[in-house]
Amino acid sequence: MTSIDIVAGLGALMCGFVTVACLASTWVGFRLMVRGKRINAEVVGVRAEADTDGDPRYFLVVAFTPPGGSRIEAESLTGKPHPPERRGPRQKVGVVYDPARPTRVHVDGYPKVSIFMALLAAAGSGSLTAMCVSRSLS
Repeated sequence: MTSIDIVAGLGALMCGFVTVACLASTWVGFRLMVRGKRINAEVVGVRAEADTDGDPRYFLVVAFTPPGGSRIEAESLTGKPHPPERRGPRQKVGVVYDPARPTRVHVDGYPKVSIFMALLAAAGSGSLTAMCVSRSLS
């Protein structure tokens, strides 16, 4: 086994981890699309953080009361690269929430989890793994 084989194997392993993370995130988004309930929520805050490149990401924090339930505060699953527009206090925004886990929400106007990215990661991981296996068998 050469150093190229080891590097390729480590690359395939890392791609596998990325694929699993993407598929898990996509599964959460898919379940939210299928089982989610739409409701109007009140914007109660914005959380800012830096992504892995150091660029800012802004996550909207919303509050709503589902039918027959108590008040829920939740944060958007995905962030935006710029702060949301302020239209005044108690701004309303549409959300889709998971009745089984009401803190899991998708806020209208924020990006959805991409199924395409999960499939792309799976294809890349599979092809890299197949290359590693064929090199090691020859």
